[in-house]
Amino acid sequence: MAVTLVRVTILYAVVTVLLRLMGKRQIGELQPTELVVTILISEVASVPMQNNDIPLLHSLAAVIALVTFEMIGAVLSMKSSRLRTLLDGRPVVVIENGTVRAQALRSLRMTQEDLLAALRQKDVFSTADVACALFETNGQLSVQLKPEKQPATAADVAAGGRAEPAS
Repeated sequence: MAVTLVRVTILYAVVTVLLRLMGKRQIGELQPTELVVTILISEVASVPMQNNDIPLLHSLAAVIALVTFEMIGAVLSMKSSRLRTLLDGRPVVVIENGTVRAQALRSLRMTQEDLLAALRQKDVFSTADVACALFETNGQLSVQLKPEKQPATAADVAAGGRAEPAS
């Protein structure tokens, strides 16, 4: 029992440090390759926790290799836009000038109801209010409202409510 607790403690510490080195945030912000590495790390690290006959060093080596591959891939994708597009994909425009792009939703395998739910999470309740909306490569929805639907800024208030025309 004590051996298992020591092994779990070591694996927990190593995996936590390595994931911090990867610089990861929330699960929802992970790129596909980062998510795969995270899942693989959990699988590789769990085996020696369950079976004390498996050398701990084998699991540690595999976890370190996975993190190293991810960090090398991240550096290479920063230097190469083609590799970044291959590994991470591209953002997809789903609403343009208030019009939902049905083909874009199909390519994302999303329904219009899924899109409307994502918009409501951004406090947008009508597609007609949207100038542009796109799904980022990490799965997050970015929304730009039409100018007349955007909240007033400090500059608008200082101008006495007179909105300056956009240049």
